[in-house]
Amino acid sequence: MKNIKNITVIGLGLIGGSLALSLKEINKDFIVTGYDIVSDALNIAKYRNIIDKIATNYPEAVKDADLIIIATPISKIIEVVNSVRDYLKKGAILTDVGSAKENIVKEVGKLLPADVIFIGGHPMAGSENEGVLSARPDLFKNAFYILTPTDSTKTEALLALHSLFTKIGSKVVAITPKEHDKVVSLISHLPHILSTSLVKLIDDEQIELKNLFKLCAGGFRDMTRIAISNPKMWVDITMENKEEISKALEKYIEYLLKFKDSLNKNNSEYIRKHYIEAKEARVNLPKYIDKDIANLYELMIAIPDKRGVLSEITLAISSSSINIEDISIFHSTEFLGGGILKILIQGENAGEIAKEAIEKVGYEVRVKKVLGD
Repeated sequence: MKNIKNITVIGLGLIGGSLALSLKEINKDFIVTGYDIVSDALNIAKYRNIIDKIATNYPEAVKDADLIIIATPISKIIEVVNSVRDYLKKGAILTDVGSAKENIVKEVGKLLPADVIFIGGHPMAGSENEGVLSARPDLFKNAFYILTPTDSTKTEALLALHSLFTKIGSKVVAITPKEHDKVVSLISHLPHILSTSLVKLIDDEQIELKNLFKLCAGGFRDMTRIAISNPKMWVDITMENKEEISKALEKYIEYLLKFKDSLNKNNSEYIRKHYIEAKEARVNLPKYIDKDIANLYELMIAIPDKRGVLSEITLAISSSSINIEDISIFHSTEFLGGGILKILIQGENAGEIAKEAIEKVGYEVRVKKVLGD
């Protein structure tokens, strides 16, 4: 696995600061350098021991870095990559924290030299608080951390990031950039638009109905809590993923129109079914539970020594809704010209499901239950 020691975080807000803290917590030997265009953020980060060193410019920030994490607003990521690309050392790994991926992965791939690796990232964690003063090392524990490798992603780099983010407590999932953008448009971006639109509707209606906001109860407050998030950040996110958000809005409008039509036609059966099915779906949302070691499975896969193999296999597993708990690779005298990939997964019937997904992409796999049958 790639030896990472020097880490640079560009953008010391809540996410960047929390990543720096969490990485320093799992390895005291990491040397974390910080860079931000806001000097106060740098000074606070240094004072709180979130970072070890302050960089005063991009070349200084990245010249010795093994891993560079770009935690700036999403609209600035390409600009940052363009500013650092000529100063990166050979073999350096770049990742970002942007909540839209397809365009960023494509554009960064055009900018970077061949000997530098970029793997898109998106930690699905956050807080209503902002800035480096709110950074905390446990922000990512039990949160999903999405990585978006491509066919050209180097196995060693993906292993390194998967291991790092698993160690800080995240549930690391690898999916394609395109699938990522579709997923977050529905479960993250659309809810924010619905929340802000509802608040705006009530705000406009209170011109006539003076007691509207005064009478808002828990349900309204729960549904609209996310409307207080940073507007500038959400403008950037919305424009970056506008195509998938537009599709998500069209789908949601179809549901609203069906409901409206049923209401106008006094179709109480449709409305009853709508409420029952929505309740059941909400009750059955997956909940994070402690690992049940009775359902831990070990996968052993012989892989050739070529780029993109690990990405292909991890994407196949993740696309089957299975979380990878641990991943490692080692050379074997039994398999010339490659190695053995060992993956640990958890969940009821996870071994059988993962085996089928891996075989579909053309690899043989041996599955065994960690505790035996």
